[in-house]
Amino acid sequence: SLEPTKPFPFLDSKILCGNSLLGTTPYLLGKGIPDEAFQALEGDDKKWVAQLKKRNQGERIGKSQGQLFEDVPQAPEFGAVTHELETLDDSSLPALRAIAARYRRFRESPQLLREQLAADAWCAAFVVEKRPDLPVITQEVMRSLRAGENVLTPAGELVEKTAEDYKFLHWYLAFPGIFTGRAGEAPGWKGGFDVVLGNPPWERLKIQEKEWFATRSAEVAEASNAAARGKKIEELKTTNPRLFGEFSADLRRSEGESAFLHQSGRYPLCGRGDINTYAVFSETNLMLLAPSGRAGFIVPPGIATDHTTQHYFSSLIKHGQLASLYTFENEERLFPGIDHRVNFTLLTLTGRDSPITHAHFVWFARRVEHVYDEERRFSLSPDDFLRLNPNTLTCPIFRSKHDAEINLQIYRRIHVLWREGPPEENPWGLKFQRMFDMATDSGLFRT
Repeated sequence: SLEPTKPFPFLDSKILCGNSLLGTTPYLLGKGIPDEAFQALEGDDKKWVAQLKKRNQGERIGKSQGQLFEDVPQAPEFGAVTHELETLDDSSLPALRAIAARYRRFRESPQLLREQLAADAWCAAFVVEKRPDLPVITQEVMRSLRAGENVLTPAGELVEKTAEDYKFLHWYLAFPGIFTGRAGEAPGWKGGFDVVLGNPPWERLKIQEKEWFATRSAEVAEASNAAARGKKIEELKTTNPRLFGEFSADLRRSEGESAFLHQSGRYPLCGRGDINTYAVFSETNLMLLAPSGRAGFIVPPGIATDHTTQHYFSSLIKHGQLASLYTFENEERLFPGIDHRVNFTLLTLTGRDSPITHAHFVWFARRVEHVYDEERRFSLSPDDFLRLNPNTLTCPIFRSKHDAEINLQIYRRIHVLWREGPPEENPWGLKFQRMFDMATDSGLFRT
């Protein structure tokens, strides 16, 4: 807090800059660099990538695996420094300078820098270019960097450059006083934040060609369909190589980030399909939450209903971590600068040590007071979800408490149309088939 006559408090240990979606955990680091880090991206040499994958696999299952985390310092050794900073006098400028110097020595300590470099190498393995003429990052390279070896080699310099470019953020190293100790299951730490608040961006990770070219090439952006646009992009190799190079660089970065989110194991619940950033931010919020903490953030309603987020939402239901879900329509301009057709959801979670037996829901609210309207507000238990949506555990949508009660009564009497099981229940012998996709199969249509 601010007090008259006293200097502004020291905040360097509390406010850090980085990409909170790109980083590793003690659990993932302990398993080594996975083979999934070696998949060919834009500009990679596919044969070389296959060789690196085989080489990394041999290093990971060989003796180097046992050496990687010899004498790994436990989190409390790092956390003790941040706890010490909290106890130091900060009532004067000289005192603040002393705190800043102590923190700087901690961040620059060889022990912490080695751990940081190993974590950066683990992440960099997913995104660096892979060609025979470039340095490589494999399990053995990561082990040697963590041991303080080969830091000034081309591989070590590549790790540092890549970490700076992608802004990797490893939460347990950034806030060692919050994420303490080690746990045998993911994410590999104990503790967490008591309160997590957020309003994450809602952006598709995959580059949208039409949007990317909108301000760069109207001819490409305004192509009649995806197939025609692809041909025009290919023509840029000769007609506008500079623009093609910029697009290829951004495409590669997008592919690298997508590969990390899909394949690294950091996002087992939301790292699926065409990823939207709000989904992986939501999973990050859950990961950072202390066992007795609370989280609240604004996301699209799809967090509770979409296929790609069903594993996330079902996990909340199974572990009793969903406290409330209130979804608003913007028809009465709660957010004046946002289109009236945009809906948004206020999602509130609880830590695993404080499970909720009945979560509260409101759909189609237009005013804040609608959240407290007993005619709109209803509650559901985990058993109710198993009864209504046993296959996905996604959220049913009801306009009122009365609608929810009617549906629950129906499903108590009649089973769902098709229960995937096990055991599977499909009394009607239903089958689903997708024949054509208007986007990816656009080249097959005349108009």
